[in-house]
Amino acid sequence: MPEKKWGPFELLSAHDSDVPQTFVIRRRIAAAMQQLSERLIRVEADDADLEQWATTLEGLLETMGTPPRRNTREANRRLFTGQASTFDVFDMMDYDPVGGLSNPIAPQLRWRTQTAEGVEGQISLGEHYQGPPGRVHGGVIAWILDALLSRAMHAALKIGVTGTLNIRYMASTPIDTQLRCTARIVRMEGRKMFIEGAIFNGEQQTVQAEGIFLQPDFSKRK
Repeated sequence: MPEKKWGPFELLSAHDSDVPQTFVIRRRIAAAMQQLSERLIRVEADDADLEQWATTLEGLLETMGTPPRRNTREANRRLFTGQASTFDVFDMMDYDPVGGLSNPIAPQLRWRTQTAEGVEGQISLGEHYQGPPGRVHGGVIAWILDALLSRAMHAALKIGVTGTLNIRYMASTPIDTQLRCTARIVRMEGRKMFIEGAIFNGEQQTVQAEGIFLQPDFSKRK
């Protein structure tokens, strides 16, 4: 049986399919790097321990060298012609800068619901995302909300790019706390999609976001 091929409106369902073995391993690497980052930041340790850890990590880098890196442009082209493989989809989605399970720097937003009516997820941000003491850096929040609004667009089976993103910081967002994130498309005007998002600490809303995303103008494509 030929392998299933995917198009741009099937990203989420494709990424929910069976995980290729290579991405099982890549996710393990990313998870270990995330834990390492969290454990080492501002760690209380003597110089002897720090020296040992630094030497170990430098040794790993030397062992790895500089292996080649895949270019995802061809995978992206295959996606927009409905010819993307499952591997292509994972190669794009699993390295998403927010929630990408193979991306070691990605804040790990876990999606709970993803429908055309909106999306909801949970996230806890550690000290390596801290700005003011005990609080998430405002730039990290903007980073997360851009991805959150984009996910609401994909869940509604639409594609587009960020045009504008306005963020209102209503209260401090704490680190090391389970946060709830929501987003939904509120209206459409031609190619423009107006999307709203929010972050909650318990019942308190800490951030509000409004974005305008622009759908491609397919009339200009040959």
